[in-house]
Amino acid sequence: MDSSILLSILCAMAWGTQSVFLKKAMRDIPLSAAILISLVTNFLALIFMIGIGGGGQGFSPFFDIPLLVGFYFMLAGFFNYLLGRALYYSSFRFIGVTQSTAISSTYPIISVAFAVTVLGEKVSVLQFVGIGLTLSGVYILLMKGRK
Repeated sequence: MDSSILLSILCAMAWGTQSVFLKKAMRDIPLSAAILISLVTNFLALIFMIGIGGGGQGFSPFFDIPLLVGFYFMLAGFFNYLLGRALYYSSFRFIGVTQSTAISSTYPIISVAFAVTVLGEKVSVLQFVGIGLTLSGVYILLMKGRK
């Protein structure tokens, strides 16, 4: 098996299990505390990984990043770690992990739309089919119990 496929499967497993742990953990704490704990945990893991596997470079590569690239990373961090995480965690309290995860798993479709409009990327027929299948799956999950 190609290592990139294995890594993608492991990533899906990690993301899939984290939602359940988050739901259990967030029962008795406010949303802001959940986000802070999550971000601090990620930050500490990052510091550890840079110290262990940074190839001896430490933080020096961060100082060589062009300003515009840093700005793009800041935007990505805002949309992902602050806004996206807050909305995702909040949705657990209202619709549960199953529906929340189904809806949020449509984010690749939004990524494709932005890639086409902002980056000028092309979408193949098979990619359109995949988008349709994704939307169909989410629709089926959301319609459970309705007649």
